[in-house]
Amino acid sequence: MGWVFIALTLSNIIQPLKVPYEQTHICSTDKHINSVHILLYSTLALYSSIESYSTSRCNRSNPREKQKKKARYKNIMQLHSLIASTALLITSALAATSSSSSIPSSCTISSHATATAQSDLDKYSRCDTLVGNLTIGGGLKTGALANVKEINGSLTIFNATNLTSFAADSLESITDSLNLQSLTILTSASFGSLQSVDSIKLITLPAISSFTSNIKSANNIYISDTSLQSVDGFSALKKVNVFNVNNNKKLTSIKSPVETVSDSLQFSFNGNQTKITFDDLVWANNISLTDVHSVSFANLQKINSSLGFINNSISSLNFTKLNTIGQTFSIVSNDYLKNLSFSNLSTIGGALVVANNTGLQKIGGLDNLTTIGGTLEVVGNFTSLNLDSLKSVKGGADVESKSSNFSCNALKALQKKGGIKGESFVCKNGASSTSVKLSSTSKSQSSQTTAKVSKSSSKAEEKKFTSGDIKAAASASSVSSSSASSSSSKSSKGNAAIMAPIGQTTPLVGLLTAIIMSIM
Repeated sequence: MGWVFIALTLSNIIQPLKVPYEQTHICSTDKHINSVHILLYSTLALYSSIESYSTSRCNRSNPREKQKKKARYKNIMQLHSLIASTALLITSALAATSSSSSIPSSCTISSHATATAQSDLDKYSRCDTLVGNLTIGGGLKTGALANVKEINGSLTIFNATNLTSFAADSLESITDSLNLQSLTILTSASFGSLQSVDSIKLITLPAISSFTSNIKSANNIYISDTSLQSVDGFSALKKVNVFNVNNNKKLTSIKSPVETVSDSLQFSFNGNQTKITFDDLVWANNISLTDVHSVSFANLQKINSSLGFINNSISSLNFTKLNTIGQTFSIVSNDYLKNLSFSNLSTIGGALVVANNTGLQKIGGLDNLTTIGGTLEVVGNFTSLNLDSLKSVKGGADVESKSSNFSCNALKALQKKGGIKGESFVCKNGASSTSVKLSSTSKSQSSQTTAKVSKSSSKAEEKKFTSGDIKAAASASSVSSSSASSSSSKSSKGNAAIMAPIGQTTPLVGLLTAIIMSIM
């Protein structure tokens, strides 16, 4: 840009020289032009010829020369235009050459290079920008990347089993990923100036207690199997694609100002007392919470895909601004859960599954729910189920309470009106049950439908799901494959944590488990 500016400046100097011949003495003008020519033509290595030409002109006094002055003046002005154009081309080429060569070869990283000692990192201390993927490993004990502000590539620290600390506090941007993985004794990592990165992966860092950054822009964040007690360094981050925090047993709190999550927000198998605070979050594609102690989503309005609370120690769920869930809404095996508050929720695009929440006696807070796009599955010890505004369940319904005080009257009335459109309807309490199996060829829920209705005591045989019923429920409750792929781990330990409490209850709940696992 500097070269272009010089060229434009020279061009602007030339323009005032283009004055009418009648207003300017040609020789004095030529002298003025000569000074410009000295600057321009010296760049073009043509100055000597122009000087000779101009000097001879001014020393001549032959009257006949006066007849040629005007023509010569015109030619000079044309020559000036040519010089200006040429200068612009030359300086543009110089600028491009300068830009391409602004990063020294010593700041370009070989594709197979790995830094194994501090001396390997020190050689980059004169570089503002590194080009390539920097990998650090080997026997390095403490490490520092000094003065580098940008990495056009990735920074990976992998399997450096002697590394206790690392700092790159001048680093502001990484165009690809920051990977810290399998660093068994690393206690601290400092990236105090880092604002922009594509992905951050902190994986298998069993000794780390401090991670520092100032991230304002990141697409994907994975934090797994660390000793972090809190997730810091993201206090300025507003948008993210994936935010996945799992298997961090010492974790106690996560607080973030993130406003949108375009793929998945997932917290699972962290510390039993973990508190999640995302009060600025407005919408997310998918949210899944497991082994969480408390949650706060004060401004959450929309879930594009699914929302799930599985095996948490949460006492209450307050989502008073949430109005839409695009697919499945699951609340399963939360033993300490006592209250629900989803007072603004009107539409669930998939299934509503509320099962095995042993402390949830009254299922309320769903007063404005009008539409369930999948199945209705409610199993537990509840005495009441408030779905007073419910108008349509596009799948079947299975509502089972162990309490004899629970009444099925409201659901029966909805089913008779055709509000429950699926092939099966089951509602029962501790004393009785109602079961309806609709014909698969039925065109309506009217008198044309053949139905089998049975009422029995609590000793009656429980209703058995067919494989078709399970597949239908799973289909209605399906979660997008993109959210499933965003999970960094589906460990056998995690699966056991979900399945164990459910498997101890009725066979029906076991089948619900299969449904839930199929949609995760």
